[in-house]
Amino acid sequence: MLTMLWPSEAGATGLSGKLRLDNQNILVIGSKKYHGQFDLRYKFPVGDDFVLTKVVVNFKFQDDKEWVSKSGNSSLENTGKIVRHNGFSLRKKNVVGQTDHYYAAKSTVYLSNVEEVAKLTIGSNRYYSTTIRRRDVTQEILGEKKINLGTYRDTGDNHRMRQHYRITESIVESHRDGYDGLFEIRRKELDLATIQDLAHSGILKFELGGQGDYIFDEATIQYEGHIAGLEITERPQGGLFNGSIWLALLSLPMGWGFIWWKKRKIIVATRKQKRIAQRKVPKQRAF
Repeated sequence: MLTMLWPSEAGATGLSGKLRLDNQNILVIGSKKYHGQFDLRYKFPVGDDFVLTKVVVNFKFQDDKEWVSKSGNSSLENTGKIVRHNGFSLRKKNVVGQTDHYYAAKSTVYLSNVEEVAKLTIGSNRYYSTTIRRRDVTQEILGEKKINLGTYRDTGDNHRMRQHYRITESIVESHRDGYDGLFEIRRKELDLATIQDLAHSGILKFELGGQGDYIFDEATIQYEGHIAGLEITERPQGGLFNGSIWLALLSLPMGWGFIWWKKRKIIVATRKQKRIAQRKVPKQRAF
């Protein structure tokens, strides 16, 4: 059987892609491992030899936001703010208005949240990421309470008679010191042994653990490689026409060489015969 070589088919084709596990919303508790996997079997070519050269993973998490609250000291403070209103009292004609004295009832709350540590294990690869520390103090006004203090002379208003009220604002002051927010394990390249296992099985298993409890949001895997091509592709003589063309192309140099050699041989023989004939012709004498 005649087989032909096709050098144009040698080489390899690029292979790349990615797979995302999104909207997972899985609570991971450090003491209880979570096991998941990427299934890439439908992503890889079927029936072709391929090689993976690079695999990168990304994982995103968030804290469960369970802040622990602890009450602190409470206090009642005179803010020094005074607001006077003009007016009169129907009961007491000598009352010229109203004076409001502002106080603040402040209660303190301390908020804490332990650090969360995500531990990712893929084969012999281990990666870590932690939540971000937050430290701040915020105040929130919950409302006001108004109490009548009575009618008496106002030293700040030329000792005129006024109705006095105490306006108390309830304020909660929160002292936050803990760990919170989004965090991730970014662009981690897997080792060669793990990549080879993935290429063989098409499945990449991973384990999540660590410290505390956190939410596993999403993960992405990206891979690169190539589909291996044959260095020499043999194609059987499926059609005589195709084989004849290649034979003709391959025989062109040999054919032209033979024609040139034959023509050259005829030219040399013709010149040799002419020289022999000239030597045999007798010289004519002049009369």
